[in-house]
Amino acid sequence: MCSLVRQFDHRGCPMPDTDPRPSPNDGFQAIPIDSAGGQQRELILQSSQRSPCCNRDLRNQPQANAVGAAALIFLSGGLHIAWSIGFDTLFAELEVNNHLRICWFLAAIFGALLGGFFSQKYSYKLLMQFCSLLVLIGGVVMAAIKLNLNALLAARYLNGFANGLAIAPTLAMAGELSVFYKRGTTTSAAEQWPVNIGIFVQIVCSASWDTEGDFTEEQFQGAISAVLGVLALVMSTLLSIESPVDLLEQGDEQAAIEALSRLQRPRAVTAETYDQVSDHRTYLAHHRSLSWRKACPAFFRLAALRAMNAMSCSMLVAYTLIITSNMVYRDNSGPYVLFGFLRLMGSFSCAFALDSLGRKIPLLLGLVICGGLSFGLASRFAGAKLLRFGDMRMALWLLLIFQLFAGIGFAPSSAYLSEAFPRRFKRQCIALAYVLEMIVQVMILQVDLSATAVGSDCVEMFFFTMGSLLLASFLGSVWFMPETKDTTLLQAQFRFQEFVIPPS
Repeated sequence: MCSLVRQFDHRGCPMPDTDPRPSPNDGFQAIPIDSAGGQQRELILQSSQRSPCCNRDLRNQPQANAVGAAALIFLSGGLHIAWSIGFDTLFAELEVNNHLRICWFLAAIFGALLGGFFSQKYSYKLLMQFCSLLVLIGGVVMAAIKLNLNALLAARYLNGFANGLAIAPTLAMAGELSVFYKRGTTTSAAEQWPVNIGIFVQIVCSASWDTEGDFTEEQFQGAISAVLGVLALVMSTLLSIESPVDLLEQGDEQAAIEALSRLQRPRAVTAETYDQVSDHRTYLAHHRSLSWRKACPAFFRLAALRAMNAMSCSMLVAYTLIITSNMVYRDNSGPYVLFGFLRLMGSFSCAFALDSLGRKIPLLLGLVICGGLSFGLASRFAGAKLLRFGDMRMALWLLLIFQLFAGIGFAPSSAYLSEAFPRRFKRQCIALAYVLEMIVQVMILQVDLSATAVGSDCVEMFFFTMGSLLLASFLGSVWFMPETKDTTLLQAQFRFQEFVIPPS
């Protein structure tokens, strides 16, 4: 039961208040009570247990809005990730060198290190405004200058740096801004879902773009990025809210209460608000004494998980899709669109189930099925000097199903990153895990596919390796990955402090 006290003057009239008063339609009920000294007050009650799910979602919508600018930045990053791993049309016009492919990931690595180790010196609102401006400038450069490698390099460096700079503050903030029963959905929908939307949009564009037109696909990508940059700049200015945990750490409890009231709709200071303040204060007091040693168990698990996330949507995966689709369906763009759509649907469906189904079940389901599919896909290429039509058709459909379960399996990683680490080292650990993810992408892009006739040897070795890692991670996650749904940040962090998860 949540409550808030509304003050009345000696005439029985409500005293002025800057916050709008909750209405009965919002699920609140006003009960007159008497206080010491004869002063009249009103107790505003709201029962979250009896609130319909949709009302609860509407009440907590400002928490998702507060990280909406970052989601738009990550969406633009998804466009560039898909372009980097091979979903582009630029080969028809210019020779794309390796530097142009990897520059986005290099910039993201540099931005993530800065964001992880130095972002706490600046407000979250200012950081998001800066990142949004970088995305906007990069988009304008890319859209305005046609078929210029230097312009593409500059635009991709700017966008990659903005994405890397935003990742650690956003995931750390999303976990602190969200109520415990919405944290999984908020974090996953803020990072994994937008990235996969961007990948899907870029795949559709590359598969259906008319290369004979005057307006190139890269210019269109730049125009989309510019629009996203503008929207992100507006959202960061109007809707960003500072972390109440940061404000408490700075000793400004009143500002923390104000921030918590803005994170709910209707805006009100309730008993739940003070409960959250108390929880955050306990969280801060506990984490002041934690060392790097307490962060290591969670870091090793989640860094490995993010590395496999990079492998599941990398250049070799795109190459496998291209060669199998061309052999089976020739010039039909349907498999490309279905590839991106299934990845998106897996991520989308899981993001909204993380606070009901939990984090661990989707993770285990995705890892074990993707591991099995990887072995099945690799076997289609094993020992084959001549690739057969039947094998390629089977490999294509295994790859498409793989993407669906990869979207499901890796969606919980955002939630885990937001809650697994001691607060003092949270941003640094998130940044380092993201850096490893980007390094994996860069390393895969260094594979020389021209070394074999059709690259089948590389594909076979890659999917056998990834299948082994996925199945090993599945077995490890059974014992080493905790379930953290419906837990406070402090409770979730306790569950990550040991290597072996104790039985519930």
